[in-house]
Amino acid sequence: MALSRTQDFLRIPCPDQPVSRVSTPQGCAQLQGLIFDFDGTLVDSELELHLPAFNQAFADAGLPWHWDVPRYLQLLAVPGGRQRIRAWIETQCPDMDTKGRDTLATELHAAKNARIQQRLEQHPLTLRPGVRTLLTDAQHNGLCLGIASTAHSKTIESTMTQALEVDVWTIFDCIVGGNQVERVKPAPDVYLKALQQLQLDESRVIAIEDSQTGLAAARAAGLVTVISRNTLTRDEDFTGAALVLNEIAPTGDEATPDASEKIPAGRALTLEHLCALLSPGHTRF
Repeated sequence: MALSRTQDFLRIPCPDQPVSRVSTPQGCAQLQGLIFDFDGTLVDSELELHLPAFNQAFADAGLPWHWDVPRYLQLLAVPGGRQRIRAWIETQCPDMDTKGRDTLATELHAAKNARIQQRLEQHPLTLRPGVRTLLTDAQHNGLCLGIASTAHSKTIESTMTQALEVDVWTIFDCIVGGNQVERVKPAPDVYLKALQQLQLDESRVIAIEDSQTGLAAARAAGLVTVISRNTLTRDEDFTGAALVLNEIAPTGDEATPDASEKIPAGRALTLEHLCALLSPGHTRF
């Protein structure tokens, strides 16, 4: 019997143990939660939101800095917005002392986050293809849902509320941002905190990521990980992922070469596919 689906978002509370679900294919009882990355996984935010906000923050501060796309792609190797700015300052201001660099990075990052909120009011982001359907099906089947990201938790809340067109807290049971942990990805801290808040064992949860850095973080937390790569991460090495896709729901001529044996090209990722990744016969890593 197929997993139950619904067209509308519902809020099914996530208790200590997920609520009883409808009849599911064999092995699905093992899957009790999904934890998503935010930037690039749920929404395409890096080029549409973050990059313009960084550049506007630099301009507002009177700094002659402007990151183009190739430069930003290089800087994405540094996880975390504040850390990214800090690394850039180090290359541009070699004579500035450590305290000065830290202070400037903190101020610019705060200004960048303020610009993000302004941009969101004018240009709300949309969910990546397939995300809404997967969230709806997961919620309707009683799965706990979380977000674990290097982004600031307030940015996640506001962006996702606009993208979902409903309060993000009616869909997700926990949101862990980089501002809430000591170490950001590739350290596993955000995932470990999310698992703690969901009160779930890592063996019953699947992470959905878009980058090599995120994959490392999820795997370090012991999670089976699915990759939904994007334009910025398409050429990264995803060795160790249980499944690699170009989109959760491919559109047009999007192919799914790394998942060709498990999901036919052009088919969307479903809960049945995710359940299979936790089946006893599947090799986790």
